[in-house]
Amino acid sequence: MVNKTWWLTWFLVTILFSFSTVSVSAATPTKGFKIWPAKTTTEVNKVWTIDFNNPLSSKSINESTIFVTDSKQKKVSTTKKLSTDGLTVTVTPSKAYEAGDYNLYITNEVTSVTDVKHDEFIIIPFTVQVTSRGMSSATLVVTVTKDSKDTVGDLSGVLSLEDPSGTRLSAISKDIDAGKYTFYIYDDGDYSLKYFNVENSVCVINGTNVENSVINTQSIKLPTIKLPVIKEGIITITPTVTTKTASLTLATKEGVVARKSGSIGGQISIEQYGVPITVSNKTSTWTTRTDMNGNFVVYLPTGSYQLDIDGIDTQYKKHSYKLTVAAGQMASPQDIVNVEETIGTLGLKLDAPVYDFESALLGGISSTTKQISGSVNADAVVEIYDIAPATPKLIVTSKPDKEGKFVAKLSNLSGKKLQLKVIDSAKNVYILSMISVIT
Repeated sequence: MVNKTWWLTWFLVTILFSFSTVSVSAATPTKGFKIWPAKTTTEVNKVWTIDFNNPLSSKSINESTIFVTDSKQKKVSTTKKLSTDGLTVTVTPSKAYEAGDYNLYITNEVTSVTDVKHDEFIIIPFTVQVTSRGMSSATLVVTVTKDSKDTVGDLSGVLSLEDPSGTRLSAISKDIDAGKYTFYIYDDGDYSLKYFNVENSVCVINGTNVENSVINTQSIKLPTIKLPVIKEGIITITPTVTTKTASLTLATKEGVVARKSGSIGGQISIEQYGVPITVSNKTSTWTTRTDMNGNFVVYLPTGSYQLDIDGIDTQYKKHSYKLTVAAGQMASPQDIVNVEETIGTLGLKLDAPVYDFESALLGGISSTTKQISGSVNADAVVEIYDIAPATPKLIVTSKPDKEGKFVAKLSNLSGKKLQLKVIDSAKNVYILSMISVIT
């Protein structure tokens, strides 16, 4: 194969980091998958210039091979232009970027004029941000350590700070030896540290070693930050700056062996790559995905957590578990998790005269109906809405007793159109709706 070196350069911009998880790479692991350092810019018409050392085929430059996504994983309209020598691609937004998080993708479907594919799949996270003058500000110094040693050196992933609006800020400086990362803060509010990395490993499938890349994230809520107040009418060119501190300890496999941390792990019912896994407590959230063998593991400090596992698609049931992590040990669900279990009715059985018609429609209700009763799974709640208005209105919430029995009291139903939702502890939802308004 032709030896190739690929690189990217900036054109009139600096960019900030985004933790947006992009579905285009979630289905299968990609050989050479790389996340480049995050950038930030205040230039809303920012242009990317991508330089290559071999001429490209113009047919390979399109919306599927080079593109930008926003924080909701939707593609942003851009114009791609290949230079006459075939060595440079510029990516220009069709309209000005709004403030927020974005990702630039350069996929391994880009090919040279000799039909040689680019052998790396690259993501460059960035944020478009506009800061206000005349505001007080703060520097936040975050000390990062690993459970297995005092400092981390250079992080294998990317650390950013999410502000109250959801914008993610990259560090303005870092001291690798001390494990200290410094961020600027311009607003009061609740901030979160976000750590994002790709764990590369090898698994064996049918006797063949296969690269197995899994995306992991960690999010930690910080105490509310308050900035000094500047009197109205006073504009400062150099803002008042205060310094605040925070810390982040990364749990690792080595830390589990040393009995300083623990883990949560397990296996799903099929060998499926990419099923979302979330572990959380009151202040922190970790996410990962299953590997190609359907296994998963998250390294954690000791404590109590909730484990949430998605089904393989939206029609399949999510699963939720309460687990306690001890030092040096792995906590797991008791059984292999069935990610192909249909949501079903969540145990809903209605008492007459109200009935469930073909698992979709709610029947047997009139203007004189005073209650809806029945039974559901013990971990579920029943919510009843009026969906006649453009914005549905919650009428009543009913929790079942220990035997799963519930009673939802109702009144004045004339002119209403009811919808019944059953929601369990894993946020699975079963819905029944009336066809027409009650007269």
